Amino acid sequence: MKIRFTLCLLVMTTFLWSQESLVDFGKYKDGERWKITNDGVMGGLSEGDYRFSDDGVVFSGKISLENNGGFSSYRSQYKKRDLSSFKKLIIRYRSKQYDMGFTLEMDRRWFVPYYKANLPATNWKWEEKEIAFSDFVKYNIGRERDGKLSQKELKNILRIGFI
Repeated sequence: MKIRFTLCLLVMTTFLWSQESLVDFGKYKDGERWKITNDGVMGGLSEGDYRFSDDGVVFSGKISLENNGGFSSYRSQYKKRDLSSFKKLIIRYRSKQYDMGFTLEMDRRWFVPYYKANLPATNWKWEEKEIAFSDFVKYNIGRERDGKLSQKELKNILRIGFI
């Protein structure tokens, strides 16, 4: 079974509090150093790619559930980020038929828990979603786990991305 997906990101105004930090895929092409990671790292057959448009980045591909597959992601480079002074993030995006997620990772090892917020399908209409860090859900190897994102973890974010 293959599922085709497309996610277009115009501007992701990331972490708001008393200051703003902006990742802009349109104006600044901030995602040029980001990379695609597919389920092929685990034997899956999914495919993902990205391209820049005038006003954003388009992340698209095919998700295959064959051979224990089922994901494609577009992720930043590893770089320590202290997000503990921020309370939420705002993402402006549009997607076709399928939900996506925005992830926060604290470790390079794939089996260490990470946090994810859901980005519901928008029927290709632009939407702006505000997500409090307290609304992120803990995951481990694709399964939801108990636990909330702590201030200590927010001080040690290594990578952000879309899945």
